Amino acid sequence: MKRTFRFYGCWLLTTLVVLLTSTLMPSTMLSQTASTIPSRHVIICVDGVGVSTINKMRAEGHFKMFHSPSHMISTFPSLTNAALSKILEPAGAGMTGGYEDNFFDTESNRMRGGILDRFRSDHFIRGTFRELFDYHPSAIKSGLGYATPPLSTYLESLSDLIRLRQKARSSQQPVFFAYTGATDSLAHVGGEPLLRNFLSRLDDTLADIVRDSKTPVTVTMFSDHGNDFRKYRRVGLKEPLREAGFKFENKISDDKSVVLPQFGLVGSGVLFTRDKNEERLANVLATLEGVDFVTYERRGIVYVANRLGEATIEKRGDEYRYLPTKGDPLELLSIMHNANGRKGGDGFIKDEDWFEWTSASARPDVVSRIFEGATRGVLNRANVIVNLEDGYYTGSSFLDVFTILQATHGNIGQEQSYGFAMSTVAELPAYIRAGDLWKTLGSAQLERSVKLRSNGNGSHH
Repeated sequence: MKRTFRFYGCWLLTTLVVLLTSTLMPSTMLSQTASTIPSRHVIICVDGVGVSTINKMRAEGHFKMFHSPSHMISTFPSLTNAALSKILEPAGAGMTGGYEDNFFDTESNRMRGGILDRFRSDHFIRGTFRELFDYHPSAIKSGLGYATPPLSTYLESLSDLIRLRQKARSSQQPVFFAYTGATDSLAHVGGEPLLRNFLSRLDDTLADIVRDSKTPVTVTMFSDHGNDFRKYRRVGLKEPLREAGFKFENKISDDKSVVLPQFGLVGSGVLFTRDKNEERLANVLATLEGVDFVTYERRGIVYVANRLGEATIEKRGDEYRYLPTKGDPLELLSIMHNANGRKGGDGFIKDEDWFEWTSASARPDVVSRIFEGATRGVLNRANVIVNLEDGYYTGSSFLDVFTILQATHGNIGQEQSYGFAMSTVAELPAYIRAGDLWKTLGSAQLERSVKLRSNGNGSHH
């Protein structure tokens, strides 16, 4: 009897151990596996690649390891310094000094930066958002891409891929964050065929990185803005302003002075002058050929004008009010009339509603972007911002000598504003603002963000 009891006792104990082990072991083993096999996150920023270009590449069979790309809506103006500073603000980047590398310093009343600074890391990279990247082309390397375009640009882009692969393979950090500006350069001077050739090689490079990694790899790609491929004409901004009595200078010396930085070849213009000249400047520029609209800010209210009329934009908390005073310059009245009760009695509408209604419009997220662009965006804000129509550009006449512009960005239209974002692990929202992108991508903790914060630098200004 005792033996029988011992037998059944042992059998019961063994059964319980087996049941408990079979129940707990999978989760325990998974937990141990997860903790012993760390994953890596490779994040690649490709400057100036639009969502339309990525969609064409995917239709040809490229970037298939990624989920569908989102429309990443850039800042206004849709320029790299402002856009990447906004995107990377949660990671430690501060507001950029100017719209481009060559900008007007309003405090010291002079132009700063320029071509030569692209050859100096202490000016081009140090103290800017560029310091956040584990791989960013050197200042000299970035500058040499424009030596004899498009050949030098393409060769520089290929060397980018080699260095990116080397850096990614040697990195021991859980997050590897890389940037290539060759994509934007190729778009400007080489056109879409050269850009797409580079992107196909980048796709192969990313596949190699994932395949050769000893640990699981998540890959995320995004861009800061798009590029619009078409024929371009230079807009004539200077002569009408001269005829109106203004003069162009490198500093504001009197009431007639206007500073118009001319660095890249872009789809928007920024002008600096005395505050009292803003309305007059806007009135001269608003009806010019190639100008979509002009905007400026006064006492917290943003003014917009073009051939279709004039309007103001105001912000109150998380609401905006678009109030036409003459005509409908941004062509938003039809949207407001169909607001279905989501417009308050005083005309203010929730930001989320504006975003829902306009994120896919001809001028994406137009109300918020114009207001933010006219009131903040960079440390040295322009008095007047000119948004050009598609097919028009302004900028350095020196660059016109060396290249025929194939594409550009800077304006508020779709092709120039829509960057992209896509991941290998998850489907992202169809439309994402630049300021929301980093959080949407998981708020990755960058190795270099702490260093940048501890130096007390967020931007070069």
